[in-house]
Amino acid sequence: MGKHRAPDMKSPTHPWLRKVTAGVSILILIATSLGGGAVYAINGLGKNIVALDTSDLNIQDRPATVVQTDTSATNILIMGSDSRAGTNGSYGNVDGARSDTTLLVHVYQGREAATVVSIPRDSFVEIAGCKMLNGENSLPYKTKFNAAFSIGGPVCAVKSVEKLTKVRINNFVVVDFEAFKKVVDAIGGVEVCLTSPAYDPVIPGQGGSGLDLPAGYSTISGEQALAFVRARESLGDGSDLSRITRQQEFIGSMIRGMTDKGLLTNPGMIYRVLSAVTSSITTNSEFASIAALQDFALSLGSLKPSKINFVTTPYEMVGKGNVGWTSEADELWTAIRMDQPWPLVTPSPSSTPANSTSTPSVPVVAPSASATPSASSTSTEGTAAAATCTKGNNRVKK
Repeated sequence: MGKHRAPDMKSPTHPWLRKVTAGVSILILIATSLGGGAVYAINGLGKNIVALDTSDLNIQDRPATVVQTDTSATNILIMGSDSRAGTNGSYGNVDGARSDTTLLVHVYQGREAATVVSIPRDSFVEIAGCKMLNGENSLPYKTKFNAAFSIGGPVCAVKSVEKLTKVRINNFVVVDFEAFKKVVDAIGGVEVCLTSPAYDPVIPGQGGSGLDLPAGYSTISGEQALAFVRARESLGDGSDLSRITRQQEFIGSMIRGMTDKGLLTNPGMIYRVLSAVTSSITTNSEFASIAALQDFALSLGSLKPSKINFVTTPYEMVGKGNVGWTSEADELWTAIRMDQPWPLVTPSPSSTPANSTSTPSVPVVAPSASATPSASSTSTEGTAAAATCTKGNNRVKK
């Protein structure tokens, strides 16, 4: 059972998840400059946001947090729900919902840099005791992490993350299959690059995502994008850990694509994305309004893709497909609590003093075409996959 540092996360992933933290908010930022009628229309979208009762979080002592301002460090938990509700069985008839993707986003003091931590759904941990969806109470017990969402919804997942990491979650956002597709379509698709064809057919009773893409560059719509980030058995090593890498890569590609398409100068696209996002967002009451999202967006005005660091919770396999967190995971959670960069860096004489309020310099890894997944982090700038493709002729460089 080998130990692993967080695998190198370099490009496509749960597309809009990262978008909801830095992107979704940036979208709302533009609302202040669109003019009366457009602003009224955008403000009307707020009625679609679903706010959850979070009183169960206060049953236990919660981790401390700094006073929240527009420059303070803050933590957001983004959960991708695998609920099939409203899909008419298009993705299988699976009851309930689990947190298929969970990202803990730490935005550093000054809000010019961020670290995004993927929490493997198969992490074998002790989840918190929670108020269950049927109104009864559960006791803490060891199981796979994504069971928390299934037992008590997003509030139970938040409660479990706080119990396990001692990191205070200031806000949370839940997105589902339909929201994911709508956002990708709203921005005109996302470009991905494959070094070989990808085929993951749907096999009744067994699974499959329906993915069917050629080698090279493809601009994919929401439906194929969902298949791309969901595919597991037919791609990579078939594990959720392999899928995490692909999901993170997709996020990077989406962020760059939105920048290239001039999203912030395209009112029509902005409205489409906002409409898609707000129609499917579930969050805490403090975050459940256009005004709150707009304020958050304004606070992220200096956050650039190159300053967003993607990592995975350091782990080791503990048998039967379970993921165990290593002692390095404890160091990661401590760094987040202390608002320190990750991976930890050795201070030099020119380093910023510990008591400084300046934004930390977040180390990022710039992947190359020959890079292999070994580092614990990556930025959204450039991807190894993109470097192996030849644009225009859909062929792969030898």
